[in-house]
Amino acid sequence: MKTTAKILSILLMCFVGTSCESDLLDVDFDTTVKSTIVAHVNQGQETIDESVILSLDNNDTHDYLDNIKGVTIKKLTYKIISFSGYSEGSVDIDFYADNVTLKTEAFVVKDAYNASTIFEITDVSKLNVMADLLKSNNKTTVGIKGSTIATDDAMNFNIEVTADLEITASPL
Repeated sequence: MKTTAKILSILLMCFVGTSCESDLLDVDFDTTVKSTIVAHVNQGQETIDESVILSLDNNDTHDYLDNIKGVTIKKLTYKIISFSGYSEGSVDIDFYADNVTLKTEAFVVKDAYNASTIFEITDVSKLNVMADLLKSNNKTTVGIKGSTIATDDAMNFNIEVTADLEITASPL
């Protein structure tokens, strides 16, 4: 009986030690992922819907993609990084990740570009939803959808989306 109890105790310690050990081996690191939404609005066009894939796969995360245990979005921003065309063209858009609206904004595109306006997503519950999408799929679709006014000429602009992340991954 004593031998059986000793064996069970040893097996229990091994099991507990193994499960705790994997958490001890987890790595936490910060990384930044970026993507650029390319937008074109024809003269007279009334709606816009453009998107891009925001992927976790970069030099920091590539070796851990199959073992990511947690994603936290520390900061999520977007800004206009290039502009040409109708200087008074405006948009009233929802910025989204997959089907979740993260922020609604209305602005004159050239003014936002000239001012280097940085639009930041601060709603923690929405950031957590996006983080879960990134954790589950290693990517998410981000984009803009809404109305636009470009009455006198077309306009082209690029929107850079930047996510500063904290990743927890298992190295095994």
